[in-house]
Amino acid sequence: MNNISSFEITIKSIPDISPDQVELVMSQFKPKNYSKNHFIGRQDETTRFTAYVEKGCVSNYRILDNGKKSINHFAFEDWWVGDLDSFLNQKPSKTYWLTLEDTDLLAITKQDFDELMSSVPPFQIFFLKKTQTAFVKEMENADKDKSETALERYMRMMKNYPQIIQRVPQYDVAAYLGIAPESLSRVRNQARKLIS
Repeated sequence: MNNISSFEITIKSIPDISPDQVELVMSQFKPKNYSKNHFIGRQDETTRFTAYVEKGCVSNYRILDNGKKSINHFAFEDWWVGDLDSFLNQKPSKTYWLTLEDTDLLAITKQDFDELMSSVPPFQIFFLKKTQTAFVKEMENADKDKSETALERYMRMMKNYPQIIQRVPQYDVAAYLGIAPESLSRVRNQARKLIS
Protein backbone atom coordinates (compact mmCIF):
# COMPACT_ATOMS: atom_id res chain seq x y z
CA MET A 1 0.00 0.00 0.00
CA ASN A 2 1.31 3.46 -0.91
CA ASN A 3 1.78 5.61 2.20
CA ILE A 4 0.99 9.17 1.13
CA SER A 5 2.02 11.96 3.51
CA SER A 6 -0.29 14.71 4.73
CA PHE A 7 2.01 17.18 2.98
CA GLU A 8 1.61 15.40 -0.35
CA ILE A 9 -2.17 15.36 0.13
CA THR A 10 -2.04 19.11 0.82
CA ILE A 11 0.06 19.82 -2.28
CA LYS A 12 -2.05 17.58 -4.53
CA SER A 13 -5.19 19.40 -3.34
CA ILE A 14 -3.95 22.76 -4.67
CA PRO A 15 -6.33 23.87 -7.44
CA ASP A 16 -4.93 23.64 -10.99
CA ILE A 17 -1.61 22.08 -9.96
CA SER A 18 -0.28 19.53 -12.45
CA PRO A 19 1.36 16.21 -11.51
CA ASP A 20 4.73 17.56 -12.71
CA GLN A 21 4.31 20.64 -10.53
CA VAL A 22 3.39 18.45 -7.54
CA GLU A 23 6.58 16.48 -8.10
CA LEU A 24 8.63 19.69 -8.33
CA VAL A 25 7.13 21.12 -5.12
CA MET A 26 7.66 17.84 -3.25
CA SER A 27 11.30 17.68 -4.38
CA GLN A 28 12.09 21.13 -2.95
CA PHE A 29 10.98 20.36 0.63
CA LYS A 30 13.59 18.46 2.64
CA PRO A 31 12.92 16.46 5.83
CA LYS A 32 14.28 17.87 9.08
CA ASN A 33 13.89 15.99 12.35
CA TYR A 34 14.32 17.65 15.72
CA SER A 35 14.14 16.35 19.25
CA LYS A 36 12.06 18.02 21.94
CA ASN A 37 13.32 21.41 23.19
CA HIS A 38 15.31 22.25 20.06
CA PHE A 39 15.39 25.81 18.75
CA ILE A 40 14.60 25.85 15.04
CA GLY A 41 14.71 29.65 15.02
CA ARG A 42 15.96 32.31 17.41
CA GLN A 43 15.40 36.00 17.91
CA ASP A 44 18.01 38.13 16.09
CA GLU A 45 18.88 35.31 13.67
CA THR A 46 17.73 35.32 10.05
CA THR A 47 15.23 32.55 9.36
CA ARG A 48 16.88 30.07 6.98
CA PHE A 49 13.77 28.09 6.05
CA THR A 50 10.03 27.85 6.30
CA ALA A 51 8.54 24.44 6.93
CA TYR A 52 5.45 22.26 7.08
CA VAL A 53 4.90 20.31 10.31
CA GLU A 54 4.49 16.60 9.50
CA LYS A 55 4.58 15.55 13.16
CA GLY A 56 5.12 17.34 16.44
CA CYS A 57 4.50 20.65 18.13
CA VAL A 58 6.41 23.93 17.91
CA SER A 59 5.90 27.07 19.98
CA ASN A 60 6.46 30.56 18.61
CA TYR A 61 7.24 33.14 21.27
CA ARG A 62 9.03 36.33 22.20
CA ILE A 63 10.58 37.53 25.41
CA LEU A 64 8.93 40.71 26.66
CA ASP A 65 10.83 43.66 28.13
CA ASN A 66 9.90 42.44 31.61
CA GLY A 67 11.63 39.11 30.86
CA LYS A 68 8.43 37.07 30.60
CA LYS A 69 7.70 34.68 27.75
CA SER A 70 4.76 35.63 25.52
CA ILE A 71 3.64 32.78 23.25
CA ASN A 72 2.13 33.91 19.96
CA HIS A 73 0.94 30.48 18.85
CA PHE A 74 1.64 26.78 18.63
CA ALA A 75 2.11 24.87 15.40
CA PHE A 76 0.91 21.28 15.18
CA GLU A 77 0.60 18.79 12.32
CA ASP A 78 -0.41 20.38 9.01
CA TRP A 79 0.73 23.86 10.12
CA TRP A 80 3.57 25.97 8.77
CA VAL A 81 6.46 27.27 10.88
CA GLY A 82 9.12 29.93 10.53
CA ASP A 83 9.24 33.69 10.97
CA LEU A 84 7.82 34.65 7.58
CA ASP A 85 8.93 38.29 7.75
CA SER A 86 12.49 37.22 8.55
CA PHE A 87 12.41 34.47 5.91
CA LEU A 88 10.96 36.54 3.06
CA ASN A 89 12.98 39.69 3.76
CA GLN A 90 16.12 37.94 5.03
CA LYS A 91 16.32 40.05 8.17
CA PRO A 92 16.70 39.13 11.85
CA SER A 93 13.74 37.39 13.46
CA LYS A 94 11.82 38.92 16.34
CA THR A 95 10.73 35.56 17.76
CA TYR A 96 11.86 32.13 18.87
CA TRP A 97 10.64 28.78 17.49
CA LEU A 98 11.05 25.89 19.93
CA THR A 99 10.00 22.25 19.52
CA LEU A 100 7.81 21.06 22.40
CA GLU A 101 7.81 17.47 21.14
CA ASP A 102 10.01 15.42 18.83
CA THR A 103 9.16 17.13 15.54
CA ASP A 104 9.39 16.19 11.86
CA LEU A 105 9.35 19.07 9.38
CA LEU A 106 9.48 19.41 5.62
CA ALA A 107 11.58 22.53 5.05
CA ILE A 108 12.38 24.75 2.11
CA THR A 109 15.18 27.28 1.77
CA LYS A 110 14.63 30.85 0.63
CA GLN A 111 16.24 30.24 -2.78
CA ASP A 112 14.16 27.12 -3.46
CA PHE A 113 11.04 28.88 -2.18
CA ASP A 114 11.58 31.84 -4.52
CA GLU A 115 12.07 29.48 -7.46
CA LEU A 116 8.85 27.61 -6.65
CA MET A 117 6.90 30.85 -6.25
CA SER A 118 7.96 31.98 -9.72
CA SER A 119 7.78 28.64 -11.53
CA VAL A 120 4.64 27.07 -10.01
CA PRO A 121 1.80 29.65 -10.05
CA PRO A 122 -0.72 27.33 -8.30
CA PHE A 123 1.72 26.94 -5.38
CA GLN A 124 2.20 30.71 -5.26
CA ILE A 125 -1.57 31.28 -5.06
CA PHE A 126 -1.91 28.55 -2.43
CA PHE A 127 0.86 29.98 -0.26
CA LEU A 128 -0.40 33.55 -0.52
CA LYS A 129 -3.92 32.45 0.45
CA LYS A 130 -2.56 30.45 3.41
CA THR A 131 -0.55 33.47 4.52
CA GLN A 132 -3.49 35.86 4.18
CA THR A 133 -5.80 33.52 6.10
CA ALA A 134 -3.25 33.13 8.89
CA PHE A 135 -2.74 36.90 9.09
CA VAL A 136 -6.47 37.62 9.32
CA LYS A 137 -6.91 34.91 12.00
CA GLU A 138 -3.99 36.32 13.98
CA MET A 139 -5.50 39.82 13.87
CA GLU A 140 -8.90 38.49 14.98
CA ASN A 141 -7.29 36.63 17.88
CA ALA A 142 -5.23 39.69 18.88
CA ASP A 143 -8.40 41.80 19.02
CA LYS A 144 -10.19 39.17 21.10
CA ASP A 145 -7.17 38.73 23.40
CA LYS A 146 -7.34 42.43 24.29
CA SER A 147 -11.04 42.41 25.16
CA GLU A 148 -11.59 38.96 26.69
CA THR A 149 -11.04 37.81 30.25
CA ALA A 150 -8.60 35.00 30.95
CA LEU A 151 -11.54 32.61 31.29
CA GLU A 152 -12.96 33.66 27.91
CA ARG A 153 -9.53 33.21 26.26
CA TYR A 154 -9.22 29.76 27.86
CA MET A 155 -12.68 28.71 26.66
CA ARG A 156 -11.92 29.95 23.12
CA MET A 157 -8.61 28.05 23.17
CA MET A 158 -10.38 24.85 24.29
CA LYS A 159 -12.93 25.22 21.49
CA ASN A 160 -10.57 26.20 18.65
CA TYR A 161 -7.33 24.43 19.66
CA PRO A 162 -8.07 21.53 22.04
CA GLN A 163 -4.69 19.98 21.22
CA ILE A 164 -3.01 22.78 23.21
CA ILE A 165 -4.52 21.46 26.46
CA GLN A 166 -3.58 17.89 25.54
CA ARG A 167 -0.02 18.44 24.31
CA VAL A 168 1.46 21.66 25.72
CA PRO A 169 3.02 22.09 29.19
CA GLN A 170 0.83 24.09 31.56
CA TYR A 171 3.39 26.91 32.01
CA ASP A 172 3.34 27.42 28.21
CA VAL A 173 -0.47 27.37 28.18
CA ALA A 174 -0.35 30.15 30.79
CA ALA A 175 2.17 32.13 28.70
CA TYR A 176 -0.08 31.71 25.65
CA LEU A 177 -3.09 33.01 27.58
CA GLY A 178 -1.06 35.89 29.04
CA ILE A 179 -1.60 34.85 32.66
CA ALA A 180 0.64 33.70 35.50
CA PRO A 181 1.03 29.90 35.79
CA GLU A 182 -0.56 29.99 39.26
CA SER A 183 -3.66 31.68 37.76
CA LEU A 184 -4.14 28.87 35.23
CA SER A 185 -5.51 26.37 37.76
CA ARG A 186 -8.11 28.94 38.90
CA VAL A 187 -9.15 29.56 35.28
CA ARG A 188 -9.31 25.79 34.57
CA ASN A 189 -11.53 25.29 37.61
CA GLN A 190 -13.84 28.08 36.46
CA ALA A 191 -14.00 26.48 33.00
CA ARG A 192 -14.86 23.07 34.47
CA LYS A 193 -17.75 24.61 36.40
CA LEU A 194 -19.09 26.24 33.24
CA ILE A 195 -18.85 23.01 31.26
CA SER A 196 -20.50 20.77 33.87
